[in-house]
Amino acid sequence: MLTYDARAIAALEKLYSSPQIVEQRRRLREAIGARPGESGLDVGCGVAYLACELAREVSPGGRIVAVDSSREAVEASRARLAREGLEEVVEVREADAARLPFADSSFDFVVAAQVYSYVPDVAGAIREAARVLKLGGRVIVLESDWDLCTWASADPALTRRVLQARGAAQFAHAHLPRELHAHFLAAGMRLADVRCYTMIETRYDPESFGAGLIASARAAAIRHGIAREEADRWANELRSRTGEGEWFFCLNRFIYTAVR
Repeated sequence: MLTYDARAIAALEKLYSSPQIVEQRRRLREAIGARPGESGLDVGCGVAYLACELAREVSPGGRIVAVDSSREAVEASRARLAREGLEEVVEVREADAARLPFADSSFDFVVAAQVYSYVPDVAGAIREAARVLKLGGRVIVLESDWDLCTWASADPALTRRVLQARGAAQFAHAHLPRELHAHFLAAGMRLADVRCYTMIETRYDPESFGAGLIASARAAAIRHGIAREEADRWANELRSRTGEGEWFFCLNRFIYTAVR
């Protein structure tokens, strides 16, 4: 799973505040359907935006446990909980998604948002999620198929190469939604629901998700062998699309719910 330094934590804070990700969390919470008194596990909590929102939905009487493999993310999450006065409702721990340190049948729901695509042993991680669920509990997974991401560009072929290079460089499973149903079945769960959340941007905004993704896509593409000059040309051309009708970004994400 991912690990973060202070700079990466700051980038996450900015990204998670973008309007598109705020709306994504709303859609995800709608699929989770958390209720007062429930216990939930947030796998790969990042900087705990979702955990904080879920904490308010399971109160009174509920609890959220949030885990991340990055010590820096855990520390940033604890700082957020302290600022928001939620330390009594949310516990944050350092843990590996494929080796959860919890007893069988511990939680009413488990949620993993854009996490399992980074986990090499994704089948093991989903088995672990099923193991810690109570009978009748639910796993909610949000993931992207990165073939279903695009920007308007003067060089569509280069855009495809950048996205393919980013997928290979950054993810263990760049097309995980295609596999999730089979993983749930193998873990002894049944698929209960699938939803699509489509981000569409038609106006350039440097604070948007699509604009924010350019830097990480460029860096990952360079790591995977695309020439720096090509990657820079691609990124600069996208950022130049500030005129009316010039900017377009689209990404499809999928929200799966499986029941034990």
